[in-house]
Amino acid sequence: MILGRTIERVALPIEGRLAARIEGRSSYARTGLVVHFTAPTIHAGFAGTITLEMINLGPISLTLTPGMRLCQLIVETVDGPIENGESQFRGQGTAIGS
Repeated sequence: MILGRTIERVALPIEGRLAARIEGRSSYARTGLVVHFTAPTIHAGFAGTITLEMINLGPISLTLTPGMRLCQLIVETVDGPIENGESQFRGQGTAIGS
């Protein structure tokens, strides 16, 4: 397993009532690459780059390079109550959250 992070920064203001999910792209999934397999939800109030937890379960080696389009962000509306808790990952500057 490796950790990487997106080039893009994402901000989902609580007032906008938006959350998101990270999903891997099917072209890479068919080779065995699983992207963001443990916690795909990006909560309302999050701001920063998104850490990707990736593992290759396929039979061939893959070389990952900066700028590859490995995943997609699916934005969703939040209907229920939103907690305004602080996250250790908000505003993260590295893949490990600091």
